[in-house]
Amino acid sequence: MRSLPLLLALAVAVSGCARFDDRLEDPFTPAPGPGMAAGPPPASPGSPSPPPSSRSGEPEPPPETGPCVDPDPAVIATCLDPAVAVAGLGERAVVAESTGAVKIVSPDAPPERFGRVDPRGGRVTAVAPSPDFAQDRLVYLLVVGDGPTRVERLARGDAPRTVAELPPADSGGLAFVNDVLTVGVGSDIVRFPSFTGIGRAENPQTVGRELGRIQALCPLGDEVFLSTVTDRGAAIRTPERTVWTWPDQRSAGGCAASEGTLAIALPDAERVDTLETAGGAAGGQPEALAEGRYGRLTGLTVAGQGLLLAGTANKSGGSAVPTDDRVVILPQSGGGADART
Repeated sequence: MRSLPLLLALAVAVSGCARFDDRLEDPFTPAPGPGMAAGPPPASPGSPSPPPSSRSGEPEPPPETGPCVDPDPAVIATCLDPAVAVAGLGERAVVAESTGAVKIVSPDAPPERFGRVDPRGGRVTAVAPSPDFAQDRLVYLLVVGDGPTRVERLARGDAPRTVAELPPADSGGLAFVNDVLTVGVGSDIVRFPSFTGIGRAENPQTVGRELGRIQALCPLGDEVFLSTVTDRGAAIRTPERTVWTWPDQRSAGGCAASEGTLAIALPDAERVDTLETAGGAAGGQPEALAEGRYGRLTGLTVAGQGLLLAGTANKSGGSAVPTDDRVVILPQSGGGADART
């Protein structure tokens, strides 16, 4: 299998292949040798070991501990309800839990609470920040399974407001495609070109029908890709054509798209698959990322300079660990062993 470089761009076309940021890899430190300083002499028997110190001479703070502290440096948020949806937000990302909570996460800061919607008897399946988030601070969520499918608008510190109601469905996706609110509901996709963020989203236009059970939307410029499930397995596609199908997979999570690269979360397989594309067609076999490492990967997005983030849903059908559910930065390559902690 060929290696797949990953540098996923945030909804802007970038030429060339993509690769992951390599900041998570541990630096290699050679053993002392000729011309290199040796370590301090061993302490005499019975003498206490000195505390570790930083380069400034100050003692290093002890590592953080607690029930929601995950030792894996790739984990950036813990103890969530199933993190079913993740959407890029510049250097950060917005995460929606299936039970309605919304948080802002980043690799270098604790998660921030943003707000909550009430899914009533249903669940949240998708989240998308407003195209003008820097000015209006609005986030949109899709709620399915409790009667009509609802698009909810949420501002920090304010009550959510329903901006659209669509036919009942058990799955769906949500995104702003070229700044237009676009919703996958059941097996159809509709868009609201007249919606500006004020009032209700009305006069929907149908983009595609009978596309399979839509799980997520991932835009790329003025095009939208979607992850779906049909009786032929999981797939990643556009409204017009199928790009790739996984016949052995009966579930799909989020997806992410950049110029020349697509990615899809496969929860039952506990991995994310990436696929090179050229001219809208697959350019080779999929490559697996993080296989078996974090359990059921669901939400998927890109943040910062090409970091691929995924949410997990191990509390709903997976084998949860004490710090689940989590948001993780996916590594550069997969691994067969279960490395979850």
